[in-house]
Amino acid sequence: MDKRSVVTAVLCAVAALGASAAVAKLAPPPEAAAPVRAKASQPSISPTGPSRSHAPKPQLSAQPGTTLPPAVTPPPGGPAAFTGALFTNGLDSDHFCTATVVHSPGRNLIVTAGHCLLAGQQGDGTAVFAPAYANDMAPYGTWKIEEVFEDERWAEGTDDDYDLAFATLAPDAQGRSIEDVTGAAVLDTTGRSGEEVTVTGYPADRKIPRTCTATAVRESATQQRFDCADFPGGTSGSAWIARDGKVVGILTGGDTDDVSTSTVLGEYAASLYTKATSKAPASR
Repeated sequence: MDKRSVVTAVLCAVAALGASAAVAKLAPPPEAAAPVRAKASQPSISPTGPSRSHAPKPQLSAQPGTTLPPAVTPPPGGPAAFTGALFTNGLDSDHFCTATVVHSPGRNLIVTAGHCLLAGQQGDGTAVFAPAYANDMAPYGTWKIEEVFEDERWAEGTDDDYDLAFATLAPDAQGRSIEDVTGAAVLDTTGRSGEEVTVTGYPADRKIPRTCTATAVRESATQQRFDCADFPGGTSGSAWIARDGKVVGILTGGDTDDVSTSTVLGEYAASLYTKATSKAPASR
């Protein structure tokens, strides 16, 4: 899980989560366009792309117990519309992290791990978000990243306690905002931890997501973890969704593929969300 292995660049969707289904109604794929199909390819180690080089994942946890909840593969058509994979250069390239649409005034915001993307205007950047990606198909198309927002303590000092990013997405060719097409999960920044969460992420070497439900454990005032089998590189940025459907964590690292960590989403996350949505137009 190597801070989700964005190896010198960009190695880092969600299954049908019962909890998240309560938050947003899934929209059918747009009828006007056929689903986008990607080429089969192996994860790249090319240095080009939007993500920052990975430091080793934080060593925060002891080894988990001998029995872990198994990760499962969602059934065909299973990934929820508002979670998907981040690609370096469209579906012809490799996916490297996971991201989730979160409700916002501009209806155009995703959340992921800070180490997945570089802060600032993306200009001519080519990174895209493919919601509900599975088996070479992007049923809701791909969405270009416009601007990335990070806490300065991460962007300038790579402090793991602030490894979080929000990114705004450009409208699609029909002028629609991502949330109008896929729905969104609600972000909770009250510092919740110690409860059951469902986490879905995209391993960088696979074409389908993995999902698992387990109880998050508070490690410290700023860090939490959950123990679930088989969350390797590429699952960074996966949303931790509580039973009420709210996002209470974002996967940022872990000691092994079976141990995953998140910062505690408290005041700093609320401030960053406010910054990311401050330029947003009024909600329609």
